[in-house]
Amino acid sequence: MFLFLLIVFFILHGEAENFGFIYFSELVKISLVIIACVAIFYLLIRIFIKNTVHAALVCFFISGFLLFFGAIFDWVKSIHLLNWLHSYTIFVPFMLLIFVLFILFIRTKIALQNKLCFYLNVLLLIYCTYDAVTIIFKSVQPDKKVAFQKINFDIASVKTKPNVYLLLFDEYPGYKSLKDSFSFSNDSLYKFLEDKEFTFLPTFSNYNMTFYSMASMLNMQYINKPFIPLQNTMENDQQRLREIKSATAVRYFQSMGYSFINYSIFDILDKPSVKGNSFVISQATLITNKIFFNKILHDIGWNFISGRLKLPYFKYMAMQEDRNNQFIEKKLLGKTPQNNLPPQFIYAHFNMPHPPLYYDSVGNYLPVETFFNQQIYFDKQKFLSQLKYTNTIIKRLVDTISTNDPKAIVIVMSDHGYRGYKNIHIPEPLHFDNICAVHFPDNNYQQIKEKWSNVNFFRYLFNTEFNQKLPYLNDSSIFLKDVLLQQ
Repeated sequence: MFLFLLIVFFILHGEAENFGFIYFSELVKISLVIIACVAIFYLLIRIFIKNTVHAALVCFFISGFLLFFGAIFDWVKSIHLLNWLHSYTIFVPFMLLIFVLFILFIRTKIALQNKLCFYLNVLLLIYCTYDAVTIIFKSVQPDKKVAFQKINFDIASVKTKPNVYLLLFDEYPGYKSLKDSFSFSNDSLYKFLEDKEFTFLPTFSNYNMTFYSMASMLNMQYINKPFIPLQNTMENDQQRLREIKSATAVRYFQSMGYSFINYSIFDILDKPSVKGNSFVISQATLITNKIFFNKILHDIGWNFISGRLKLPYFKYMAMQEDRNNQFIEKKLLGKTPQNNLPPQFIYAHFNMPHPPLYYDSVGNYLPVETFFNQQIYFDKQKFLSQLKYTNTIIKRLVDTISTNDPKAIVIVMSDHGYRGYKNIHIPEPLHFDNICAVHFPDNNYQQIKEKWSNVNFFRYLFNTEFNQKLPYLNDSSIFLKDVLLQQ
């Protein structure tokens, strides 16, 4: 029974910690997969250990270690007296040794095995009951729905409905940041876009994190507090994903008769993201991200994608964002407008030039061992090389769209500026300086302030191209930092 209770506790505890962010269908899928894996593991153990109780105990402790590995390892790292275990190369072999000694120790101790069974059953029943009560308590609390400011959107004033392409390039720095911090004048791209009749808007981002920036931009309002800027948590991120899913701007497009094409990394309204993304921890991954294999992949996976320890699976996972970017680009390049279809709002989100840093400036792959290496994130020259290759993609996309859909509104922008500065006290503009270039087929660019922020972008777009009179918000920025980065 305790083997089954272990799985129940794992699922209930994950749901209790992340209540409101996981669909019931996802819980069922996770449960069935884990039950199948544990059952197969138990049957394999029974081949070598004939005693049923002994085999179940061995399966229990090893399965529990694998399922709760991330929580156990993070706890060990928080204990100063256990600093000698704060390394995977020591911790994992040490735990394997403990398991071997445990298996040998209880092999012939039948009475101890029976006592352990009773103890584990009682303990897990208590834990499961506690988490079940926690879930019930949370479920009867008032639902914290995403609160949006009411905006008077006058559909009757809309005159034309061109297709709209939002090409979002994650962490693409603005002109000033590249020139001042990277000693790089991005004139080639700017000249190309100007020749394509793009206008550069003097924007800056409101937040230095993608989830916050896109939640505020797509909903045309600032993030509702409470949240602590320098202590961003997983729960905060999940709330931002919920806000992105509600995307007010997309709703207004739909109210005008637009169809929404989601080529982004987010679930938005009833449109799921086009591909899985390792940066968006949502649904199943909220529970499974600290399982042994996922934790290893995230923390030290780059050690296993090349050299003597190379494993094909790790390289495949390291290339996930690259596959996503190529998939989205292919979709956009193959897209042609059709007169018999309603107008479209297309949101494409590229994880470029944001790390992982895959490319040099001409599109050749960098050595694979760099993909997961966190220190490479701070290598400004490698980042700049990938940015130069990103320019090639931008030009290719703009060329294709302007040829296939010349009457379309095309937006090339980023969610925030470069975040790889080791010194968190760098002046604000370097964190929030982003790019924003727009092509309006009617060349009707309304006057804007000398500097304004992303939160006002869709207000400006609706006012300029769809004859609205939406008020603008005061512009400001908030610096954010994850709790884990404080440690």
